[in-house]
Amino acid sequence: MTRVLLQSMLALSLVLVAPVLPAAAQDELPSLTQVQPPSYDGARKYGRILKAAPGAWSPAPERIGYQWLRDGVPIPGEVRRKHEIAPEDVGHRLDLVVVVGATGYADTVAQVGVGRVKHRIGVRRTVRYSVRTRGAVGGVDVADFRRLAQETYDDARGWRAGGVRFRQVKRGGAFTLWLSQAALVPAFSGSCSATWSCRVGRNVIINVERWRDASPAWNGAGRSLRDYRHMVVNHETGHWLGRGHASCPGRGALAPVMMQQSKGTQGCRFNPWPTPRELGR
Repeated sequence: MTRVLLQSMLALSLVLVAPVLPAAAQDELPSLTQVQPPSYDGARKYGRILKAAPGAWSPAPERIGYQWLRDGVPIPGEVRRKHEIAPEDVGHRLDLVVVVGATGYADTVAQVGVGRVKHRIGVRRTVRYSVRTRGAVGGVDVADFRRLAQETYDDARGWRAGGVRFRQVKRGGAFTLWLSQAALVPAFSGSCSATWSCRVGRNVIINVERWRDASPAWNGAGRSLRDYRHMVVNHETGHWLGRGHASCPGRGALAPVMMQQSKGTQGCRFNPWPTPRELGR
């Protein structure tokens, strides 16, 4: 990334304590001399916080700005010294750009390579699963269902944060993820309802009506359909992982993903992801 491009980018995104001169005027001024390069502190893992250090310059800067990059692209709003690693950072490369300036000197840019971000913990277990449909699932693109389910499994906030990696295979696997016509869900077991999703043995069953429309309680809380889909896949897969239903730990608390949030939260906050307690941390 060129110096001119970085300066243009930072002029738009960094809040400095003094105005930035036009590029033409900047080119006529000397740059600050780097005595010690900028750096950062912190582990490149989801859930951690990275903290930038501006380095040492001569003369001492009068203003310092920061911009964090993901795969070379500025992350909107991430213009402070600290960056809390987000789920979308996982698997991508982060970099830090520091710009320093002083009266009589051009704004001087330095870039620090941070590297690729990892999940909170490494893989402890790999689970293979396949995807099938049962009955009429009109209105739902099955390829989309496959993709969105895998996105849920890959998300740094999900069961992957507990060390479980899911891999989709064409057939077989440790369990089957079903997208089922609502009326056929009870065919898996008498304990299942045509109203809700279910898990029976090695079958993780998503009710197509819930996938398509979420639930009245969820919608009434103003939550998104995408978050509902995260929740229902995490919840039913959680049963396959051996976890039972959970209750609201206290009014205003984050609902466990193993709570039956489709029916309500008993005063907890709707939540599509396993809580730290459910992940064992």
